[in-house]
Amino acid sequence: MTTAPTADALARVIAVVNGKGGAGKTSITANVAGQLAHSGYRVLAIDLDLSGNLGLDLGYIGRDGDDGGKSLVDSVYSATPLALITGVRDGLDVIAGGRHLELLTGLSFSAMAADLPGGGVTGSFALQLTEIADGYDIILLDCAPGNPVLQDIALACARYILIPTKSDAGGWDGLRGVGPRVKKARDTNPQLTYLGAVLFAHSVSAKRVLRNTRYRLAEVGDRVPLLEAYIRHSETAAHDCRPCATDAAATTLRYPRRCPAQPTTWRGTTSSCRGKSCNASTPTSKPPP
Repeated sequence: MTTAPTADALARVIAVVNGKGGAGKTSITANVAGQLAHSGYRVLAIDLDLSGNLGLDLGYIGRDGDDGGKSLVDSVYSATPLALITGVRDGLDVIAGGRHLELLTGLSFSAMAADLPGGGVTGSFALQLTEIADGYDIILLDCAPGNPVLQDIALACARYILIPTKSDAGGWDGLRGVGPRVKKARDTNPQLTYLGAVLFAHSVSAKRVLRNTRYRLAEVGDRVPLLEAYIRHSETAAHDCRPCATDAAATTLRYPRRCPAQPTTWRGTTSSCRGKSCNASTPTSKPPP
């Protein structure tokens, strides 16, 4: 009998989600994953988007394993291990997405869904992710915009939610759509919580936008902190990112030597520290709301 995934097994899974495309989900997933891996963390990035654009940012398009999400669908349907593209960067593995993920929508509404391990598409994916999660310190899920089934899959197995958003009307509309999906996901994943929201393609001088963003975050229906850091608007950086993506050395040289120390709320949840005392030096911080 297949057991349900435990909360501890998926304690460091972060879903990067917004209901609108072009809000920065893939860019943030790729660059945060690369920087964390460069800093010594063991990272898994999972592409849950029909576009499969994570492969453009990380440079594995056309590589063995880049099958448009077919292996991921097979894993959910047949309860087979998730297929990894290993060594995309030192310390960074990937599970490819793409057009085949649309099959999961049909499967979730079919009569066969109830017979899947975990009782459905979301439960089956969570179970398969649990099997490999202990090998990673951080797992990032690049979520599809406008596809509720793929968003539900991510939210069913995530511990934290990161919401990138632009300050335009489309960004706010996508932001408002996150709240109801999170509320639904908490029926089976009660520990799901907001890590925060981050402004994408933001102008440094737009102080009023920051004030309006804090106000609009209340519309999500929960307390969502706005991260102090933001991604500034830069056409040059955006265009330079993908041409360099096929060259791991060229990309990782942009990253600082080390990321800031992990917050105390994550102490002991890395696979190297799990189940024993961890001596990592970490600053004091409050848990995410």
